[in-house]
Amino acid sequence: MERKDNIFWGVVLVALGVLGLGYTLDWFNFDWHWREISRFWPLLLVLAGVFAFLNRSKSVYNATSALLIAFAIPLGIYNCTSSAVDKITDRIEDGVNIDIDDDDDVFDKDDEKDDKSDSTAGDRNKQYYAVSMENSIKEAKLDLKGGAAEFDLEETNSKLFEANTFLTYTGSYLLSEDMKDGIKQVEFEMKDKNKDGFNIDLDGNDGNLDNDVRLKLNTTPIWTIDMKIGAGEVDFDLSKFKVKNLELETGAASIDVKLGDKLDNVDVSIKSGVASVKIQVPEGVGCEIRMDGALNAKDFDDFTKVRSGVWQSPNYDKSTKKIKLDVESGLSALKVVRY
Repeated sequence: MERKDNIFWGVVLVALGVLGLGYTLDWFNFDWHWREISRFWPLLLVLAGVFAFLNRSKSVYNATSALLIAFAIPLGIYNCTSSAVDKITDRIEDGVNIDIDDDDDVFDKDDEKDDKSDSTAGDRNKQYYAVSMENSIKEAKLDLKGGAAEFDLEETNSKLFEANTFLTYTGSYLLSEDMKDGIKQVEFEMKDKNKDGFNIDLDGNDGNLDNDVRLKLNTTPIWTIDMKIGAGEVDFDLSKFKVKNLELETGAASIDVKLGDKLDNVDVSIKSGVASVKIQVPEGVGCEIRMDGALNAKDFDDFTKVRSGVWQSPNYDKSTKKIKLDVESGLSALKVVRY
């Protein structure tokens, strides 16, 4: 039996080595989708049982069954975890309630008269914030810190920064601004009434997330955006903005970001725990993806793997405009699409 075990594991190791070598040297093109592979963890338990039956010794224990069970346990945990993540992100995407009628218009004329105003919209607290645009502002930085909410972005020409929030609990956002080294600093941070952090509030009737944050940025200055959120949904179309640096740090979230070609060099950094991330990049811009982290699902449209953890678009070396995408994540699904 020991001889059969040696043959079995020898064949497995040789096959895995050939596949790994071919993948590294680009002999063939395929990607490891751990979420798909992890679905077959029960098969490892079946094989472990088969080898236990075939074991001629009085003991059920044998090295082959032990190794198969050792592989099955982490794959099973990962499969269960990723399934739970999908349910969370689906709930975030489908459960966000947006109920803004004509009377509750996000950016109405009355709101634009003041830098901050409060009102109510149904059972949600509505607040408006703004930072004035000045001709001297050539570069700006937005520091955004928020909890569980849906974040959307539009453009504005009348202000440098605008925001309308619809929150279902008693907390609010704090807005501060400053000029430092010729860069306009805008900080927009969620605080609860005790000013000790942000809350996650779910609707008691159906568990739906009901916090909306609608942002507007001016398209004139060059932007640096630093965004840190908890659970939530981010839908940012940045194709019309001059964004030179985007840093996004999130927990369990659904992220959809569309990048543009307004600048020659754009740096994007994403740090996520358990998230669904979609990045759209223009076809005319060279793009490089650096990804660090285990057990991630990757879907890169028309990218070539140049070395371990690094992918590039076909036109990257010859492109005058480049986007560098640096991703550090755990159990996440990353999709990069060229448009």
